[in-house]
Amino acid sequence: MEEELCCEIEKGTIGVKDDPKARSKEMAEKYGWDRDLAGVKLWNFGPENVGPNCLVDATKGIQFMGEIRDSCESGW
Repeated sequence: MEEELCCEIEKGTIGVKDDPKARSKEMAEKYGWDRDLAGVKLWNFGPENVGPNCLVDATKGIQFMGEIRDSCESGW
């Protein structure tokens, strides 16, 4: 992840509470992220929802990932 993106996340310019479509478009255009991963599949930033670390569901074809999302975020 680029340092500029980390800084924007820490400042709160980009966050998990942003509209997923707008966030995915910005992250794809500015930082080269895949739109799917930057949108709905980006679950959380950490620590404390503002840090530069990302929890992303990058699985494909796995059922019931949404059911364990809360547990993953709590452990994060």
